[in-house]
Amino acid sequence: MRIKECESWMLRFPCTPDARDDEDDFVEVIGVNLATDEELGAMGFTFTDDGGGGSAIKALLDDFLLPAIAGIEVEPPRAIWPRLWELTHQLGRGVSTMAIAAIDIALWDLQARRHGRSLARELGQLRDRIPAYGSGKASPLHPIPELVRLTMTFVDEGVKAVKLRVGMDPVEDVHRVAAVREAVGPDVRIMCDANERLDLATATWLGHRLADLDVSWFEEPIARDDVAGYRRLRQTLPMPLACGEHLFAANDFVPFVDGGAVDIVQPDACMVGGITEMLRVGELAAAHGLAFAPHHVTELHVHLAAALPTAIYVEYFPMLGGLLAHDLDVADGEVLVPDRPGHGIEFIDSAWSDFRVA
Repeated sequence: MRIKECESWMLRFPCTPDARDDEDDFVEVIGVNLATDEELGAMGFTFTDDGGGGSAIKALLDDFLLPAIAGIEVEPPRAIWPRLWELTHQLGRGVSTMAIAAIDIALWDLQARRHGRSLARELGQLRDRIPAYGSGKASPLHPIPELVRLTMTFVDEGVKAVKLRVGMDPVEDVHRVAAVREAVGPDVRIMCDANERLDLATATWLGHRLADLDVSWFEEPIARDDVAGYRRLRQTLPMPLACGEHLFAANDFVPFVDGGAVDIVQPDACMVGGITEMLRVGELAAAHGLAFAPHHVTELHVHLAAALPTAIYVEYFPMLGGLLAHDLDVADGEVLVPDRPGHGIEFIDSAWSDFRVA
């Protein structure tokens, strides 16, 4: 079986109001469609948010990577991934690994569909449901009453953990988290994500106050590549540290793991280079007894979490809400693993007519 056709595309749509930092934030989903000479199709994608950049990823796909795979014999994605990395490694990480991710996810989708299995089954599914934490309804633009109301919508769905955004105003953050803690009670877990906004001193100050509110983990308190800073925070703060959504290769996780700088690794398949590289991060975490909690894109990552033994959560985030043909099922605070062939992600017709830009 050979890849007969491959094309790229891009959707651009407004960020969900409950997640945005600024009123005009938008999301770009950059994807690829593959078709084989046996009339089997597949789809993969990556994304950018808070400012764009998707056109650079699409250009790399169109000018370089898709021509490189057109006409090749279909092999397991683990065999094709190194070739894509070899073609792009001189460009560095970031745009190149995100472009590789779109192809790699499509190749895994193709392999699972070829075998008539869900992606989770193809990866070696261990569980049929994964605990979820509610995310994406904690915009710093919301006043406290609205933050509390939106958080309670997750709790009302049966979700037993929620994530709040912090870092723009650390003093106000303490009041915001305290209000949510009072509303949800002691039995709902709260995680806090600073999105790399803090310096070490402020992260230390805020972390101790969040610990007093029984926050379960402190996510991305400082810059993504400050391994020494994470190590110092981990030695100082009483709650676990989580990071990794903005790391662009499995090798980027090694200094955090070897340096004792993280408790929970949070790779994102769309950024780290696809499912192939996510599996490497998962294996690294398991070998060191660390928890695995993939970032964002619940519809895709639920398959990976189902196949990795140290996965503790998926992030239940409505980034693609309203654009997909199939919604995820949630029961008792857990996301049920879909059993459709491949990853099962399919955009509705209006997504293409309303938001396709290329």
